[in-house]
Amino acid sequence: MNEENKPKIAKEPKEGVVSVAIAEVGAGETKVNKEARGKRWQKLAILLSVVGILLIVAGVVIFYFMTPDIKGTPTNLRVENYEGELYLVADYQEEYNYQFVVEVLSDSEYVEVGEAINSDTNTLNLSEQAVLLNAGSEFRFKVAYANENGANGEFSDYLNWTKVTPLDKIEASVNDNVISWNSVNFAEGYLLKITYPDGSQDDVDVGNALSYSLSGTGTYQVYVIAVGGEGFYSSTSQCLTINI
Repeated sequence: MNEENKPKIAKEPKEGVVSVAIAEVGAGETKVNKEARGKRWQKLAILLSVVGILLIVAGVVIFYFMTPDIKGTPTNLRVENYEGELYLVADYQEEYNYQFVVEVLSDSEYVEVGEAINSDTNTLNLSEQAVLLNAGSEFRFKVAYANENGANGEFSDYLNWTKVTPLDKIEASVNDNVISWNSVNFAEGYLLKITYPDGSQDDVDVGNALSYSLSGTGTYQVYVIAVGGEGFYSSTSQCLTINI
């Protein structure tokens, strides 16, 4: 049989060539898999971003539309001296917290001292706010109702206040239905803040008297205030609870 008529038998590739071919195929598949996985992670990241944005929007909507409206404005904002410490006080409203803003006069204009101060009561102890009282001598304050989320309602009118010296502490006591107190130097007179048994309140100016008699029956709550003159600020006694 001559060479031309011999059946042709395919030659097996050399081992090195097979390995290279397999490696090239594997590398191609790996590249494709990596690209596919990368696209899947990219889609997942976009989806998570969209979900995050939707959650933020939902939170904002809930905050503004589901939070109850804050109604009203705090009234009768004032500074009181109680047992030697100065308090910024507004009339009490049980439903809300309070947000106080303090501004100090600097170079002919008022600037806010620090951030607004949130409080769960209707008082702010100014004597504990050393940074405030050391900032100057001419202040103004305003207050608003606030809720637990930190949102606040409409602010009150400003209260202008000049830092002054508190009067000496006033001590009050009660015997039967008669309230009495000590004389305080530099006081212009005395004022009683009375809460009556029916819940109503009243301020009673007693001039320079050092005692006052209650009439009627029931439970009273009374503060005695020594009213300060120029250069001094009022001093308020402890609360007296009186049962008649």
